[in-house]
Order: sequence, then structure tokens, then C-alpha cells
Amino acid sequence: MKRVLLVRGGRLSPFSGLGSTHEALEQRLAAGIVEGYSHGKTAQYSSCAGSIKRLWRRWYSHPKTVQKLVGGFDIVHITDQEQAGLVPDFGNTVVTVHDLFHLFPTVRHSVEIGNQKPRWIRRKDLERVKAGINRAKLLVCISKDTQQECEMRFPGVKTMWIPHAINLEDYSTPRPRPAWFKDGKNLLVIGSEEPRKRVEFAVEVCGGMDVCLHKVGAESSPQKKAKLMRFAVEQNCDLNWVGRLEPEELIAALQHADALLFPSVAEGFGLPPLEAYAAGTVALVADAPAANEIPLERHILPHDDLEQWRDAISQLKDESEDVQERAAEFCVKNWAEKLKKAYDGF
Repeated sequence: MKRVLLVRGGRLSPFSGLGSTHEALEQRLAAGIVEGYSHGKTAQYSSCAGSIKRLWRRWYSHPKTVQKLVGGFDIVHITDQEQAGLVPDFGNTVVTVHDLFHLFPTVRHSVEIGNQKPRWIRRKDLERVKAGINRAKLLVCISKDTQQECEMRFPGVKTMWIPHAINLEDYSTPRPRPAWFKDGKNLLVIGSEEPRKRVEFAVEVCGGMDVCLHKVGAESSPQKKAKLMRFAVEQNCDLNWVGRLEPEELIAALQHADALLFPSVAEGFGLPPLEAYAAGTVALVADAPAANEIPLERHILPHDDLEQWRDAISQLKDESEDVQERAAEFCVKNWAEKLKKAYDGF
């Protein structure tokens, strides 16, 4: 068995996107799911207070720790691009690239994606991250859109497309209907109030319709919650603020919802539509990278056409067999075979 050193910076919440994908990789390696490879160790540190101390760990102490560990492992896998400054000067190093929003800010459909004007320290940090990506031997890209951008931005580094995977069995076991669901159509919108998520567009779509829209996801601030609720009243939208759900609760909501609305215009991958499909529920998704790589073509809608979204909601029907068949393409077995191929390339 070849040993893999997993590397990240500070520990992240398992409820965050980067935190959950790191833990999934760690657990799958530990369970021997990737044939021929095992989890040797995880190099990380506990979160700490104080910007100076965090910067010291990020730029100096943690990179030295990683450099010392490299020689004892066959592969070094840095689990998100924000930590690419940790790429050592030698060894077989893989970096998982979830997106390039913060490295190369852009504007999509009048929505700013990433920090357009980072401060001096952040600019220096981004220089380290980009230099680290250029030192890597392989970039594992979770979407084809990200892979294409990596090939353009870092032409000297090998890339491989390995999308996220989910445990399909977790979504197939029936759960009870959430008590907070209402009579009639129940729709979900999952995500933060970041502009790129466009939760307000989902509210507009549902305005005046005989549906209940449930907003799932931890609130950014009470002020943003209050603003969105006021907007829902203005739009005559029945909006129920649910907040963050435990995994079992989220699966139950996905199983019993009539549809998931996913109007985001910028995603590294877009996990909620895949989760909805695995639960047997239709996901209506804006035609924007990279979330549009997941759904069936008939569920991809123009990002700004309210009427097409409303028509799609009005015409919803049971498509559980089709969407679950699509979700099966993102099973853990397929993911493990792709990662094995990537590791075998060294």
C-alpha cells in the first residue's frame, strides 16, 4: 500500500464545502476504497485567534512542517487550492482545485465573483498560492470548467477531472416528511446569501405562485436574513427560513421536496443538485458553470428568464428514476477509480 499525506491549513467545519470534501477523502483513503493507497497522516493545525499568528502559521511554520513530512510518504495531497502555498519543493504533490474564484476574480452576469480588490497581505498570499500551484505535479479539478481554466492559467501543470462523489445509499433510505413542509408544492433553495448564489432570484421566481420556498443554509447575518425576508414580502413569495440542517434532515427535505431551485451563476461544482437527484428529486439549475455539468439537459434553465423557471415549476412531475440514474454516475466507486488512476500516474 502506498501512503498518502493529506495536507490542509487550519481545521475546517465538516459542514463547510471544503471541510466536508476533505473529510470524505480522508475517510475513504482510511477505509481502503482507493485500491493500493492508504491514509498515512493528515498535516493540519487547530484554528487560532489573532491575524498575526494565523499568518505566521500559514506562511512559515506550517509549510516547514509539511516540508519535513514529505519524504515519508509516496504522495502528498493538498485538499484545496487555497492551501497550495504548502506545496513542497519536491515529491509527488497533488492539489485539489475546487474553483479559481478568489485567485482570478471575475464578473458574471453583473455579479462580482471573488474579491475584486484584495488588500496587500492577501495579494502576497495569492502570489504564494499561485506559485504553489505551479510547483504541483497534478491538479485534480472537480469540474470540467475548472479544469479548462487551470489549463489556461497554469499550462505547465498536468490536470485531471475528478468530480465529487456521494454515497448514494445515504439518499435512498426513506425519511419522514419534514414537519415544516406545507400543503401544496414545497421547493428548496440551498446556499448562503452570497450574491453569486442569487437566492433573491429564486424568491422572484416564486413570487405570486402557489408554492412555499424553503431557504436552507446558515445565515450570513441577521441583517441579510431580514433583508431577504422583506424582499419576499414585496414579491408576494411564501418564504420559509429554515437555516442550517443536519445531514439527515437535509436528506429528508430533499426526498420530499417537489424540486430544488439552484439559480447560482458561479460554482466550483454545485453539490445540492446532485444531492437532490440522488434523493429522487428534480433540480432546476441555472445555465452557468459548473453546476450545469450535473443536471439533465431539460433541467438547465436560462439564468435570467423568470417565465421559463415558473413554467418548469408548474410542469413538475415525478422523474425519480431518471434523476437517480444520473446521480449514479457520481458514485464513490467511479470517484475511487479516477483517483487511483491519478495517483498511479506518478
